[in-house]
Amino acid sequence: MKKRLIGGIAGLAIALLMAFVEPVPGLTPAAMTGLGIFFCAVLFWICNVLADYVTALLMCAAWAGTGVVPFGIAFAQFSSEIWFLLVAALALGVGVSRSGLLNRISLKVMQLFPATFKGQTAALVVAGNLIAPLLPSVTAKCAVAAPLARGISEKMGYEAGSRGAAGLFGAMFLGFGVTGPAFLSASFMCYTIKGLLPPAVQARITWSFWAINVLPWTLIVAVMGYLAVQLLYRPPRDIQLDAQHVSQQLVALGPISRKEKIVCVVLVASLLLWMTEKVHGINSAIVAIFAVCILMGVKVISRSDFRTGISWDAVIFIGCIINIGPVFSELGIDRWIGSVAGPFLIPVVSNIWLYLGVGAVVIYLVRFFIVSMTATFTIFTVIVTPFAVNAGINPFVTAFVILVSVNVFHMFYQNSTYLAGFYAAGNMVSHKQMIGLSGAYMIISLIGLAACVPLWRLTGLLP
Repeated sequence: MKKRLIGGIAGLAIALLMAFVEPVPGLTPAAMTGLGIFFCAVLFWICNVLADYVTALLMCAAWAGTGVVPFGIAFAQFSSEIWFLLVAALALGVGVSRSGLLNRISLKVMQLFPATFKGQTAALVVAGNLIAPLLPSVTAKCAVAAPLARGISEKMGYEAGSRGAAGLFGAMFLGFGVTGPAFLSASFMCYTIKGLLPPAVQARITWSFWAINVLPWTLIVAVMGYLAVQLLYRPPRDIQLDAQHVSQQLVALGPISRKEKIVCVVLVASLLLWMTEKVHGINSAIVAIFAVCILMGVKVISRSDFRTGISWDAVIFIGCIINIGPVFSELGIDRWIGSVAGPFLIPVVSNIWLYLGVGAVVIYLVRFFIVSMTATFTIFTVIVTPFAVNAGINPFVTAFVILVSVNVFHMFYQNSTYLAGFYAAGNMVSHKQMIGLSGAYMIISLIGLAACVPLWRLTGLLP
């Protein structure tokens, strides 16, 4: 409570101070006010003064209310392709979740692997990566998959808090949670990142473009993450799971339902159209909207599902924060940041290896203080992108480096997706057991980013 009070007072004081002091060289009075509102919002996010989406909404309202930018600019992104794509993708996720298809696919994959610790941890990693593009909420995927991992752990006889239980949970989170950045449709944060980039860059980022350009990172995180689980958590004695356990769960689900069949067809068609967007030219947002309309039309998604199943707070939050770029550009703040921070950042961005290493480590450290993952990558993407562009680095590279680097979980409060899986798993593991896996992820993710460099040069994202 004390932290929230101090943060709230300090944020408002900074906003008022910057609105009335003499503008610094390079900024207009309107830009000073706009920047002060932004700094106030950052402090509110850091100190958790209000819910993150409330702060974001107030930020945009304050920009418009003070007249620093017109209402149409302060809230422009609510009519953008990205915002509607996000809403449609989350609605598709509701259909997948309500139908039970996610659970069935996970069990089918697990059935293909040996009923041992090595086999089932591999199954969880593989299942998560296969399901990743089907549902844009990593939180929902972890909430569904965590009980599956716990059930396997219990059937194998691993006690809560044991190495075996921790390994199965870690494999689950690697497969269903950490894979968020692997596909554009795998996480709402991917859509947010795309929305923060310049329009010309957004136009180039299709589903296939994203998947291909991050493939080295995806493969390395999956393979090395699995090996890290074996190294950190492999139990002294590998216990054979009753081979009938997964089969029994599948039998309990019953035959594939009408809803599952419809969702499966719609998802496959949507993914194919997203992958081939450059060929047919149909915008991915239009594809997603038509897919949702089909699911609602055949009653797979009900009116109640649409109202309650979508994380509307996240939708409002993202719609607000992707307005930061246009507002900064309108007020000339982006150019001012470039002139002030340029001497410090240019030496870093001029060397891609230094850029990757320093960038990731800075985000790792900042995550101790800024709780919101979305706020962290928004702030840094907006600030760093102009310098990277001047060095010939495509904004997508900067955004992706920041996106994968915020996904740490060494402190309990840092990762909402991790918390969803942790609580859904009951008392399966302690957080202390997962700190080692977070440390391993930080190293593995950096290796994955480095492996992307040759591909990014080949595709023109790097000079």
